Amino acid sequence: MNGFLIAHMEYWGHDAEIEYSFDPGEPEVHTESNGDPGTPGTGPSVEIERIWVELESNEGCSAVVDISSVFYETSIEQQILEKYHD
Repeated sequence: MNGFLIAHMEYWGHDAEIEYSFDPGEPEVHTESNGDPGTPGTGPSVEIERIWVELESNEGCSAVVDISSVFYETSIEQQILEKYHD
């Protein structure tokens, strides 16, 4: 087991299985308990590890390949946050 989460989405016209990690972020702290200024906090984030799709060759053979190093858009991270972590 690799510890990544899985999202199933359409990506570039293909059904894709996306392996990713999720960080829920940290809440804002306005003032620390001792009166010091707090921290602004951070929002949730997603980091893509792999994007698996099934592709067909000109000869009609199909294979499941990782396309994350070829086709990668950061907008997919926002789509995963909205679909799976809202």
